[in-house]
Amino acid sequence: MNFNKKLATAVSGAVLLMAGQFALADSTTDIVDALVSKGVLTEEEGKLISKGHAGEKKAQDKSIKGKLKISDALDSATLYGDIRVRAEARSGSGPTTAGGPDVDAKIDRARYKMTFGVKTEAGNWYSDLAFAMGKAGRSDNATLGHQRDGAMNGKETLYIKRAMLGYKATDWLTLEAGRMENPLYTTPMVWDADLTVEGLSEKVKFKLNDQAELFGVAGQWAYKGERYFIDGVQTIASPTNELLAFQGGIKYAFSDRTSAKAALTYSTITSNNNIIDFKPGVVSKMLVGNAGVNNLDTIEIPAEINYMASSNIGVRVFGDYVYNASGSDRFDRAVLASGTDAAAIQAAGNDDTAWMLGIAIGSAKDLKAFEGNKMAKGDWSARLWYQEVGVYALDQNAVDSDIFDSRVNTKGIAFKAKYNVEDNVILDFALAHATRKNDALATAGAAGDLSPSALSSTFLNWKDFDLVQVDVTYKF
Repeated sequence: MNFNKKLATAVSGAVLLMAGQFALADSTTDIVDALVSKGVLTEEEGKLISKGHAGEKKAQDKSIKGKLKISDALDSATLYGDIRVRAEARSGSGPTTAGGPDVDAKIDRARYKMTFGVKTEAGNWYSDLAFAMGKAGRSDNATLGHQRDGAMNGKETLYIKRAMLGYKATDWLTLEAGRMENPLYTTPMVWDADLTVEGLSEKVKFKLNDQAELFGVAGQWAYKGERYFIDGVQTIASPTNELLAFQGGIKYAFSDRTSAKAALTYSTITSNNNIIDFKPGVVSKMLVGNAGVNNLDTIEIPAEINYMASSNIGVRVFGDYVYNASGSDRFDRAVLASGTDAAAIQAAGNDDTAWMLGIAIGSAKDLKAFEGNKMAKGDWSARLWYQEVGVYALDQNAVDSDIFDSRVNTKGIAFKAKYNVEDNVILDFALAHATRKNDALATAGAAGDLSPSALSSTFLNWKDFDLVQVDVTYKF
């Protein structure tokens, strides 16, 4: 029998007669070795087949590496990113001058954003490097036409959004350093989703059993500046502070259809006596951005319950509650720092809590997919929630820049819907309406897009706010 016939007999006969024995073989080499051991092939014939397979594999690997080369030290490198186009309308009404009448302000604009990054892995080490537009932390957007004071075809700059190095120390402990995604389980009421953190993070995860999993995060993050000392004393001329966060939580699966997740988070901003005090302002005046972060020691409790109402429809009830344990001190210092407005600020009282409650519904193949918001072509989701944010409850520099316009002292309702046109093409729609929570105080914030004139450095002290957004996102 010649070699070709013998090989054909070997392949067909061995597969048919000994399929069960070879069911666990997971490579060509394993199969060839098994055929040699059974005497179906000689050692010389086996070496010839293995050599041919190795040559094919080498050629295939060379072809792949010729298209995308990575360091031999890396196990993997993954390119990722997205491009989003947005149509947006924001409107509000409020005063623009001290004691002046309310005016209506509206912004209609088309925007876009781009993110591009690469993630790598090498043993227990990994990294994430990403670039995005938008110099400000809470927005990666650029306006078509290059902003109100710009010109057609103005160029945009890519900034470093993330530059993080991670290490999987154990099965339960992960360490990260650099500029990274916010690792906390939280909500946009407290943290804008575009914000990153900078410094050190420690993440832990313990699986107690098939139902319960404990998780935790500790963060030591630089908030502003560097430490500068003269004769051992940190100078006020170079203020700095750090954000320290500590979170512990639990995920619990009651069944394959129902689960819950909750956490307790404490965060504090250190050295905050070296910076300007937060002043909320009063309703009758034009609002100037205020970045003060003094006396913020917040306790946050985010939670959710997920339930598969049918084989492919999930329902989530979610909420968040925040109490600023130093809210009374933040209030007292605001009174002292508010000058001629001190009496009005004092009379308005302290409001140091924030809360939200909402419901979401969407399609998903199972509970885990719904928990992780994993969506494929044809999937959809919708969220509706209500929130109230006290003027002294949260860091006005971190709250969501869309809902509601980077402000505190707000209350209102928001709706978001999403549909996957393709696995990587997503259509989003957002609608929100808000008003002042305390009518005696301003809707204070460190930023905001509604200003009384096109080039003003101040922001409209709005008493009501409306937002409409339509997005198309392409992920790659």
